[in-house]
Amino acid sequence: MSSTPVIGFIGYSGLVGKSVLNNLIEHHNSGKVKLIILHREGSDVSLIPENVEKRLIQLDSNGFEKNKKAVEGLEVLLSTVGFQGLESQKYLIDALEGSKTLKTFIPSDFGTNWSEEELKANGLKALKVKEDIVNYLKEKKLSFTNIRTGAFDGFVFAYQAGGTDLKGNKQQIFRNSLNNKFRITSIPYLGFSLSQLLLKPDELINKTIQLFDYSPTGQDFINILTKINNGKKTEIINYSEEQYKLDLENDIGLAISAALKAKWGDNNFGDSNVPKIQGWNSKSLEELARQYV
Repeated sequence: MSSTPVIGFIGYSGLVGKSVLNNLIEHHNSGKVKLIILHREGSDVSLIPENVEKRLIQLDSNGFEKNKKAVEGLEVLLSTVGFQGLESQKYLIDALEGSKTLKTFIPSDFGTNWSEEELKANGLKALKVKEDIVNYLKEKKLSFTNIRTGAFDGFVFAYQAGGTDLKGNKQQIFRNSLNNKFRITSIPYLGFSLSQLLLKPDELINKTIQLFDYSPTGQDFINILTKINNGKKTEIINYSEEQYKLDLENDIGLAISAALKAKWGDNNFGDSNVPKIQGWNSKSLEELARQYV
């Protein structure tokens, strides 16, 4: 087996995927990994350099033989497919069953550490498909790696996932979120750090890894809002228990936002051990926030 990790990658055109792709291409060009792109018929492969191998897959019940050939020799299969493609990962798992080379499958998760109790909320039930994929990997006796993140920076500052209104100079506070830390994962950091971790796949096997680069308190958010708004006092809004319960039963976006606020307020994000990522320097939280003003 090659000492250079052989990385199969599907889902390269989405928000997370593009960030990972750029870094993996650099590693491929420098000989640190061998990158192989898996894609469906008709997919846009214009982002992929000519020196990167591309293999066709077919994510349906008739694609087993094609998929079996496509995953041949892979040591890692990384998936960053979007929500609509999560279930179809099972076709790749079927093809990987019994692989002699696979070290780990990294399914598309890139979310927080949800408990079974939290996923009972109507608005969060759709997220159970991620657990279904993990259970399917276990059933097929394949090693896997969970990548867990904080809320993405755009979700926090553009969509107010934690109740931060940059332009309105308002910050929601729920339970003890004024003092507790909230987790944010910037997309550039995620792409860089995940690509770094893939250089040593033996260290990823059957692990759950936390990746986030910011952990501000509610007071930190308030201080930054005040700065961004030229010293004008930030309005603090109490997010009520009643609104929390209503939002949990709403659409998935509102429900995730509500559940994140509860995790923040209760200091219940789970494991906080983030691996050291060499070569990454984050912007300040203020600089990050100003990108969304």
